[in-house]
Parts: sequence; structure tokens; C-alpha cells
Amino acid sequence: MKAMESFVESVKRGGLGAAAKALGVSRTIVSRNIQALENDLGVRLMNRTTRSLALTETGQGYFHFCDDILTRVAEMDQQVAVQTSEARGELSVLAPKWMQSTATHLLVDFVKAYPDIRPTLILGGMAQTAYGFLEQGCDIALHTRQIPDSRIIAKRLVEIPYRLCASQAYMDKAAALSAPADLQHHQLLVQYNYHTWQFTAEGREERFQPAPTFSANTFFALRDAARRDLGLALMPEPLVREDLAQGDLVEVMPGWVPFGQMLYVAVAPGGSIPTRVRLLLDFVQGWFAQHGI
Repeated sequence: MKAMESFVESVKRGGLGAAAKALGVSRTIVSRNIQALENDLGVRLMNRTTRSLALTETGQGYFHFCDDILTRVAEMDQQVAVQTSEARGELSVLAPKWMQSTATHLLVDFVKAYPDIRPTLILGGMAQTAYGFLEQGCDIALHTRQIPDSRIIAKRLVEIPYRLCASQAYMDKAAALSAPADLQHHQLLVQYNYHTWQFTAEGREERFQPAPTFSANTFFALRDAARRDLGLALMPEPLVREDLAQGDLVEVMPGWVPFGQMLYVAVAPGGSIPTRVRLLLDFVQGWFAQHGI
């Protein structure tokens, strides 16, 4: 492209010196670029002296080709720059399935603030890799896993508390439960990405490896199974907050607090972030600071 620019500017301005001045480089560089272009093509494009230049027949056709290519590239660069700088267009957001209500409320508020930006919410399918959300074609992700790749731009949002829950009917017939070790005597409902349950009480920490009676890839399924008296489920508090308030589920072993998870917002690495993505990134951070999880 640099060689093509040198060639086109030299023809338009009638000399290598004028082209060099327009491009902000030395005359020697312009001459070398044109020579390299001719060497690559295996033809002479112009006959040049210290005072003048004249296109060959091949050079005339190649000049029009190069001029057209460079013009189209410049137009596309400008178009992309405008799209990047405008607060409009489409973007896609990936979030865990259990965050359906929270993510929907977040994006509804965002659209009200920026009506020319059209977000698409994609729930579930959270990949294990740092670049997973990019491979799924998403601009931004609400992530509950720490992203080890420093090239991904990730911001901490809020800690998600968890609660150990069951139906009252299950607890009425179940074995007594006062410490994590007692979980081995219970039917356990497990999200299969969470292989270890961790609890803390009065400065002590205990870990437990659950052997599931029932497992699923979504907390929605575990909540339904718990409400149908199948067993104990370790759940994100926002998902079961209403169930606990209404008595459909009860908190179990409240003296032992489950470890929570940090919620992150992640965007792609690289050059400048498009305006619509940057606006959403800023909005997400402010929204969670105000509303919590």
C-alpha cells in the first residue's frame, strides 16, 4: 500500500519530490517504493528523470487501478471511523442464563438512555476460555469466572452472594444439618461447573465435594428441582431471592456462609473500543454500582 501511494502521488503531483512532500517522507523513500513496486510486478511503470516522469502504457493502466484501490480504502477507513465514533448500531451481550432478569433490566435501561444502540442479549453458553465470548460473536460479556488473559479488558462489578436452599417439605424429612460435613447425608442438586462448595463461619473455612443426586448446566433447573422437594441446592441469591421471601425455598445452614463469586464485565482487546461498546461498558459499571446484583 505504501508503494502504491508513492506511485500514485508521484503521478498526480508530477514528480517524486512533490509526492515525498505530500506523503511526509523523503524523496529517496518514494523512489525506493516505486522501484520495489516495479520489481514485484516485473515491469516498468514510469520513465523518470530528475526533472520529469512519464507513465509507460502498463503504468497508465496500473495507475488507474491503484488510484481506485486507494480511494476505496480511504472511503472504507472513513466509514469505519464514523461507525466507531457514533453512539449507534448493534452490539451483542453474553450473560449467564440465571442472570436473565438482571441482564434484561440492565439493557432496558441502557436502550432508554441510548435509543440508537440496539443490543442483543444472549443467555448461556458461557465458554471456559477467555476469548470464548468473542468466538461467539459477542461484543461484551457478563462473566462470573476470573479471566486470566490480561489482554481481555475485564472490570470487576459486584460480588454475587450464594445461598444453600431447599424446600421446607424436604427439610422436614431430611437429616439434621449443622456443618458442611453433614451434607454427605443429603440429596444434593449441583450445577456441574461448580465441583466444590465452600463455606465460612467465624473465620473458619470448609470445602465440600458434592456427589449430586441431580445435576444440570443451569441454575434454573436446580431451582425447580429444589422447589419440588428433591434436595439441597447452592444457588446465586438473586435467582432465589423471591423464592426465599415467599417461602417456596428456605435457607439451610445459615451459620455457614457460602463463598460468593465476583461478577465481571469483559470486552475485546485491541485498538480503540467502538463508542457503542464503550458506552455500554461504562453504563454497566454505573448500573451495578447503583442497583447491585
